[in-house]
Amino acid sequence: MICNRPQTWFAQSLAVLALGLSTAHAATPSEGSVSPASPELVFESGPHLISNPAYPDTGACLNPALVCDDFALAVEVPADVPASQSVRLTVRTEAPLGEDYDIYLLDDGGQEINSSASGGTPEEMVLLLQAGTQNYTVRIIPWLVTGTVATTKITLEFIETQTGGDESGPQAGLGDGKLPLNPEAPRYSVYVSPPEEGNDAGEPTVGYNPLTKRAMFISYVNALRVTFPENLDEALPESCDANWENKSGLITTLNSLDPIMTTDQDTGRTFNSQLSGANSLFEFSDDDGESWTPGQIGVPNGGADHQGVVAGPYPADFPIGGLLYPNAVYYCSQSVASAFCSRSDDGGQTFGPGYPFKNTDCSAGGLHGHPKVAPDGTLYIPDSSQCVLPLGETAEKVVTFVSEDAGMTYAARPIPTSEGGAGSDPSIGIATDGTAYMCYENADGTTRVAVSKDKGLSWANDQDIGAAAGLVATRFPAMIAGDPDRAACAFLGTTTEGPDLELGFTGVWYPYIATTYDGGKTWDLVNLSPDDPVQGFGGVGTSGTNRNLLDFNDLELDDMGRPLFAYADGCIGGCVIDPSQNSFAAKATLARQSGGRSLYAKYDDQFRSGPQPPKAACPLARHSQRTVNQTVIGWNAPDNGGLEISNYQVYRSEQPTGPFVLIGNSSKTRFIDSTADPAVTTYYYKVVAENEAGTSPQSNVLSLPLSTQKEVDTCSLPGAMIIQDPAGDSPVSDYDVLSFSVAEPADFADHFVFTLKLAGFTASEPPPSSFYPVLFPLLNNLYLAFDVTLGAPRFVHGQFVELPQGLLQFNEAGSLDSRSSYGADGTVVMIVPKVLFGELEAGDVIAGFDIRSRMGASAAPSRDTAGPADYIVRGHENCRSRRNALVIAELSSSRNEGRAPTTVEFTISGQASDGSRLSSWSLDFGDGESVEKQPFNSTGIARISHSYLSEGVYRAKATVRDSQGRSSANLAEQTIEIGVAERSLSALRGGSLGWLLIALLLPLRLRRSHQR
Repeated sequence: MICNRPQTWFAQSLAVLALGLSTAHAATPSEGSVSPASPELVFESGPHLISNPAYPDTGACLNPALVCDDFALAVEVPADVPASQSVRLTVRTEAPLGEDYDIYLLDDGGQEINSSASGGTPEEMVLLLQAGTQNYTVRIIPWLVTGTVATTKITLEFIETQTGGDESGPQAGLGDGKLPLNPEAPRYSVYVSPPEEGNDAGEPTVGYNPLTKRAMFISYVNALRVTFPENLDEALPESCDANWENKSGLITTLNSLDPIMTTDQDTGRTFNSQLSGANSLFEFSDDDGESWTPGQIGVPNGGADHQGVVAGPYPADFPIGGLLYPNAVYYCSQSVASAFCSRSDDGGQTFGPGYPFKNTDCSAGGLHGHPKVAPDGTLYIPDSSQCVLPLGETAEKVVTFVSEDAGMTYAARPIPTSEGGAGSDPSIGIATDGTAYMCYENADGTTRVAVSKDKGLSWANDQDIGAAAGLVATRFPAMIAGDPDRAACAFLGTTTEGPDLELGFTGVWYPYIATTYDGGKTWDLVNLSPDDPVQGFGGVGTSGTNRNLLDFNDLELDDMGRPLFAYADGCIGGCVIDPSQNSFAAKATLARQSGGRSLYAKYDDQFRSGPQPPKAACPLARHSQRTVNQTVIGWNAPDNGGLEISNYQVYRSEQPTGPFVLIGNSSKTRFIDSTADPAVTTYYYKVVAENEAGTSPQSNVLSLPLSTQKEVDTCSLPGAMIIQDPAGDSPVSDYDVLSFSVAEPADFADHFVFTLKLAGFTASEPPPSSFYPVLFPLLNNLYLAFDVTLGAPRFVHGQFVELPQGLLQFNEAGSLDSRSSYGADGTVVMIVPKVLFGELEAGDVIAGFDIRSRMGASAAPSRDTAGPADYIVRGHENCRSRRNALVIAELSSSRNEGRAPTTVEFTISGQASDGSRLSSWSLDFGDGESVEKQPFNSTGIARISHSYLSEGVYRAKATVRDSQGRSSANLAEQTIEIGVAERSLSALRGGSLGWLLIALLLPLRLRRSHQR
């Protein structure tokens, strides 16, 4: 990952010299070493009060005001490292939520050799090393900060190189769950459901309707319709957000023990089923959820668990095949050891009797996977159990049950090289010629795939498809196949050894997809979100608190052969930054292939492999904000074409149709527009991505009007809303959770104020026996509750215990503050002592707020659930300061750099104390000139222009006063860099070498050409 700059030899030489002479602060400590005897070290950077967005594209730190921290690193690698090992240096920088620090690695000559500047936290950089002692400088640049400290950990590791053997094995990888970039491998875009939908999506399934090009996604009792951005009424780039809509039916929203969904791609009919006790609720839709038709409730011989639904062709010459509906519809479920499949011949309106497909000697703990139907009508049901086969042999293998007579009789066909009995369902995919691909969790925890050309009578190419990433444990395989030689398996994986089913597990899990284009001989493995785990610490359990992801995920193909991977994301919010604070969420997430060959070869001209220019990016309002003080444009990264994106060009216009003018470049997915004029009401932006293969098409147009600064106010009630839940997902308003908020007002020192908003109490009082707990699994199962189970409403806290079948036992330990209250409109206010959460400081994260509404303290299931969510502690001191009426000054500048002479327009504004107004302002330009105590006009905003005539670095500082004579207490300043004017090189020789370097290097920072 070398930085290749398009510079002349002279400019490169000056750059090296500049890096050696640049002003840089030292880290704490300022130097250290790693070796086999001491493989880890940690240092801190900061605190940094000033952001440094000007130099992240060069790694240079020339400006004393825009500081960065340097750490002198010595690395010792012995000469006797075995050939089977690789030596890896990892540099990882973490900072508080919302901060952005970049990492640059310089060699002992000051030349940059590696970097990590993707945006946000953490940043991580990896370097493979050779034997010997090597000296580096680790440079930490504060790209976007607010006075914080960053922590950097450096680790030296000796990794056994993972190989797949010969050409029949998986590709080699790094062994840590993160894979090297492979331009030939498929690439994916991830679409996350909006805040109000898809918050309880454990074990999701997905259907795709090729007639409308929309997907249907099941999230507990809610059927969600997903329209991809290019298919919206106003088409957008594929990198934009998908549109998620709640299109739930009537019957399947009443209750659920297991949800399931599938779409018959021949007809576009979507089937929705909810397990309800010993049987199920069932309905179907022919218009993607706009209307639903009830199907048979209570399928004959239905089991109590783990149902699956599939539609597919009848076997040839089947007597009644296709008379009432083109395809057979199968409903399969199990009851302890036995399991049955029923068939509907009228499109799901009625079902016939259930025929058993498991014999009674199968182990009770074994789970069958989802049924699939081959093009010739053969029905397959994969199973993980250890079964006694008809010949009396103990299989102890993964098995597929195969029916060639439309689900009436079955043959059990094991994979001889497998080890059965693992916790996850196996999954089978059937290609267009009937080739079967079985993806399964082996008994040793690895994910394997085997291939059969004869309906499971024999299997070939059985291999570990997670070895390329060094995965030691996996969960929830989901298989799909296209052409005979093309198939994909999606699953979750971790590289951490240990008790991965238990809450004490300290590994993280990521979503992977492995794809074959040669019939299962080799596999391309992709980590879909290497910077965002799908589960943090706490394991992926089969019972208990860490069973938030439940039992399986799902994989489907669209009409062009692109896999759609439906999974529940358990690590959201603060967990992404700190996986030890796992959310235990279940957020509806859908990944779709965005690049590389699909599973249908006829589309290879459209979906090519190998390096290509990126696709179009998508600037979004939710990533952007424009105020009088700052303009930030953010966007979704596009498919990168198989190469790292090296740069984004940002264009701006004052009209939606242009003309658009290039205003800057960024290597990140955001850009600070320092030249935005507050007098312009609305700006319009476009973004163009670049990689080594070329440039992308232009993005959509982002309209960004001037707006008020968005601030989280936790000083007044209800505070920061951390959870929003859709209305109507509980049939009774008394149990329908709408939102949850947290505040830390000064009047409630040492307490949090939690506000739970329900849809409303129908009788102006909470129902008898109702119970509203807030669960914290990461805090020793702490719970807080509004409790009406004993008569008069009470506010209590204690510990909960997980019982079988999802039941919870609540052990009360004490009462909440007596100021807690509730109202007839469903507003419940809990005043909670902070001491219940241990020792807290501002900036700490309280993870895993899990809201429930229940009938009875230990009854199950819950009537509604919301969350989980995180809260960042602000502390009440800032609220006391606000109550004491501090005056705040704000200063922005039209530009922060230029060549002498340069004119800069400053905008001064601020916030007055309570009951007063801003009266006057002063501005020190930093070059010896200033303006003192000028009156504000009625708008409370002042503007003034100033010309900087000489080169230099100037800090302009503003002060405001209010009508009570109070001066602003904060530091409001802008740094202005003025370089030398155009002149000959000989004229510069008599001046400062530092200013010569500034003049030559300042233009270089406008463009980056990293390949990471």
